[in-house]
Amino acid sequence: ASDDHGLVHPSADFAAQALVSSPQQYLEMYQRSIDDPAGFWSEIAETFYWKQKWSPEEVCTENLDVTKGPIKIEWFKGGKTNICHNAVDRYVEAGDGAKIAMYWEGNEPDQDGKLTYSELLDKVCQLANYLKSVGVEKGDAVVIYLPMLMELPIAMLACARIGAVHSVVFAGFSADAIAQRITDCKPKVVITCNAVKRGQKLIPLKDIVDASLVESAKNGVTVGICLTYENQLAMKKEDTQWIAGRDVWWQDVVPNFPTRCDVEWVDAEDPLFLLYTSGSTGKPKGVLHTTGGYMVYAATTFKHAFDYKPTDIYWCTADCGWITGHSYVTYGPLLNGATVLVYEGAPNYPDPGRCWDIVDKYGVTIFYTAPTLIRSLMRDGSVYVDRYSRKSLRVLGSVGEPINPTAWRWFYNVVGDSRCPISDTWWQTETGGFMITPLPGAWPQKPGSATFPFFGVQVYIIHDFTKMEVSLPLLLCNYCAHMLIHSQ
Repeated sequence: ASDDHGLVHPSADFAAQALVSSPQQYLEMYQRSIDDPAGFWSEIAETFYWKQKWSPEEVCTENLDVTKGPIKIEWFKGGKTNICHNAVDRYVEAGDGAKIAMYWEGNEPDQDGKLTYSELLDKVCQLANYLKSVGVEKGDAVVIYLPMLMELPIAMLACARIGAVHSVVFAGFSADAIAQRITDCKPKVVITCNAVKRGQKLIPLKDIVDASLVESAKNGVTVGICLTYENQLAMKKEDTQWIAGRDVWWQDVVPNFPTRCDVEWVDAEDPLFLLYTSGSTGKPKGVLHTTGGYMVYAATTFKHAFDYKPTDIYWCTADCGWITGHSYVTYGPLLNGATVLVYEGAPNYPDPGRCWDIVDKYGVTIFYTAPTLIRSLMRDGSVYVDRYSRKSLRVLGSVGEPINPTAWRWFYNVVGDSRCPISDTWWQTETGGFMITPLPGAWPQKPGSATFPFFGVQVYIIHDFTKMEVSLPLLLCNYCAHMLIHSQ
């Protein structure tokens, strides 16, 4: 990579192999996505499995004007599909069942595990069959309060398989926060585990869930089943508080169910998951994402923003309790047949070199994390980074907040050895996927800038709410022309 005029250029070798390798190619794809969104997204959607295809006349319908009726945005109306089938079964049926779907790294460096796509499918089906056996049906809610064990994405996929709506709660939230969500979505089942260790700290998750269920019952919402995974590395069964008749050990029931479970084919606009905002400015608000449009967008943004290749080993440090963990730990990667790393512990345990130890251990090629962690590791100095080779890395990513140029350059120069493009992604829970992001290899990057919008996203500069000054396509043409001049 080269650095001039404040821009960081990808190497010629990287750009040559990139999925989108030039500003011109991006502009052509982007303009098509704006001029012909139905055709652009239909072509991508065709690469997924649909039990029933959508109506060609209703690829996308919307109403954003309250004077014309209820607000709505609908994609692939009339289509029937299943995101679990597309993320797991599709690859097993294509002969890739032996490929590693997930690596798991535990809290301690000597704790690890892995699942192939075939093994993942078996475990998803067993849990899905259990949920069906206790009365969970299409449209029912299931609250998931789990740490970063492989059982967390398994639980998400199992719900999706049978058409249930999962609501994952970050396993650092309080009993009151869980109770608020339970009261709102009224789940048939809560899935948790007895405890987790993050670094040297033991967190009794089951105790927190117990307290939340007491609180939600006061609000008139009772949950009949609390399925609890025994995390033996953190706490033994005999040390776990238990309520007979409500609490069920995962290991006592789930492995007894068949490893085949019929897929529930759902409408493209049927709900997939409910994810609540943190509630920092009031009561938590549930954000509902539906199936078809989310599936296509999560998969497509992952593929292009990280320049995904089938040989990549991908690690996103986010928790599945956030939207990043939904779209870019579970669904986006698996919909592309990727190998995903799931890490249970703290990123600086037992020392600030843990991330790079994990990168070398698994040969991680794509590393996606938050500026907060980057700045924390910066303060510890480069000595912890330099202990490890990190030669497998080829793309870095940033998410969750703006990354300041100083942190960007440290991430790029120290962690990435000045050779790995950084996908600085801007988006939010409500969008479900990236809105503005670099495409590695397509154009030079500017430290601290998320650069250009993703396909289909139109951006405007607004000085006030009554006048939009400059539309994005004009800015794109000018900026891309500038980049082309300086890249020659």
